[in-house]
Amino acid sequence: MQFVLSILWEAVLYVLETLRHNLPVLLIGIFTAGALRVYLDAEKMKRWLMNRPFLSVPATVAFGAFTPFCACGTMAVVLSMLATALPWAAIMAFLTSSPLMSPDEFILISGMIGVPFAVALTVASILIGLGSGYLANVLQKRTTLFDNQLRFSGEPAQKSRAGSGCSEAGEKKRELVTAFAEAPASAPQRPSCCQAATISGSTACCAASAPVSAEPSRVSGWIRRWKLDRLGQAVFDLGVKKILPMFAAFAAIGYLVNRFIPSEWISAVFGVQSMLAVPLAAVVGLPLYVSGSAAIPLLQSLLAGGVSPGAMLAFLITGPGTSAGVLAGVATILKRRAIVYYVACLLVGAVVFGYLYDFLLLLF
Repeated sequence: MQFVLSILWEAVLYVLETLRHNLPVLLIGIFTAGALRVYLDAEKMKRWLMNRPFLSVPATVAFGAFTPFCACGTMAVVLSMLATALPWAAIMAFLTSSPLMSPDEFILISGMIGVPFAVALTVASILIGLGSGYLANVLQKRTTLFDNQLRFSGEPAQKSRAGSGCSEAGEKKRELVTAFAEAPASAPQRPSCCQAATISGSTACCAASAPVSAEPSRVSGWIRRWKLDRLGQAVFDLGVKKILPMFAAFAAIGYLVNRFIPSEWISAVFGVQSMLAVPLAAVVGLPLYVSGSAAIPLLQSLLAGGVSPGAMLAFLITGPGTSAGVLAGVATILKRRAIVYYVACLLVGAVVFGYLYDFLLLLF
């Protein structure tokens, strides 16, 4: 028992030290993600995209790779795409690029692991999105692979329950607007005290009953104008509720890996000298839930233990894109053949770019 408590205490100290060392970069990444979520208008971006169909694949890749969408947000955007009848090329380009990279993850990975690794992951996410999108365009035109691969048609946004948690507020808002539009006109109201006093020539009642004007202060108006209250809430929801707990959990896992698994074993399986390191890391990442920003401490520990950078790149491609939660969300929208295509694109891309990254490191 004493041994277990000692290990737990050492893990806690390691987590606190990791947070202290990486906190500035972590806070910058969290703030960046919160600001983009508050100030970026996804609906305007979608309308711009629909007016330029020849740019649909690169635009959706850019939209997916450079905007911070969680699995819930990704599903909501995909539903919106399907509702406006975008081709499969744009849908697959967005799906394969969105989970892999975002601005806040780029900042975190650059500051904690290194700019080359962050650039490699960004380039991989963009190229995988472009490749899967253009290939889907060819397959849609020449094969029947994507025929009848949607789980809804006609009114997807209304009938599908996917992303219902993300759109619940919108549904309530529409119900309120409908109820207001259908409500009968209110009955004429009796003259108020001031109206009656004005007719009679008396103003005492008005002076007594007139409400005191409470003009908003300059500070509160400034907060509402720049949406600082929403920004604070977004930063709290993203940082305190999501990234920081996951960051601490993965830091603890990284410590336990280094504590109990000899670095020689890790290096032998996933090291640069192992030809199977990249595909093994890609396959290991398939069923796991991996958040790129939260998993950084684990990656640091594994890289310090001699793991191939290309293997970690492959792990960060398949992990966020094919976790159980993401696949569950995708399965509410797509059917089996489309899901297999999606997973295959990420798996092949992870292996190719993992090997390519290790090869480039050897050259330079």
